[in-house]
Amino acid sequence: MTESKVQLRRHMRSARRSLSVYQQRLNGRNVINHLQRTPQLLRARHIGIYWPMDGEVDIRGLLQRQPNKYFYLPVLAPTPRPQLHFRRWRGDSPGYRNRFRIPEPLQGHSRPPQQLDLVLLPLVAFDAGGARLGMGAGFYDRTFAFKGLLRGAGPDLVGVAHQFQCVARLPTDSWDIPLQAVVTDRRLYPCR
Repeated sequence: MTESKVQLRRHMRSARRSLSVYQQRLNGRNVINHLQRTPQLLRARHIGIYWPMDGEVDIRGLLQRQPNKYFYLPVLAPTPRPQLHFRRWRGDSPGYRNRFRIPEPLQGHSRPPQQLDLVLLPLVAFDAGGARLGMGAGFYDRTFAFKGLLRGAGPDLVGVAHQFQCVARLPTDSWDIPLQAVVTDRRLYPCR
């Protein structure tokens, strides 16, 4: 790969932020339409979702389209190298912003990551093999590290992205947790 992770992260984040409001909404609707046909979503009952920031695809509309499922937002514990916890979210506006200014619900039932059926992850870049480049803090990789030791354990991990975030190949590290699939505004990439 010719670009380093830092350069690729900078380039992709800039490209996400440069999308018009119209294009962001259109991509979000298209991703939701593709997600609703994935086997991972169809069989899931407890779903980790994210609050979109920095040009990430907005899939919050999934709550209205899937009223019989339970959704959870990640909550960042105040420790130096925290893992994520997931708190029930019913679509209301969370009243708290963590140290990265990402909204988190203050109240609601918590569910351990291992007990979720599906987690929809934001990403900066991905490849068709399931490698994911995140923001660089490693929260999702630490949280789901158990999946590297226990194959098939825990939730399905499905990345959510704009199509242009797909790259030919991402370098991976030993601690990177691969995705089972990625859904973009154009298609589904089954990864394993």
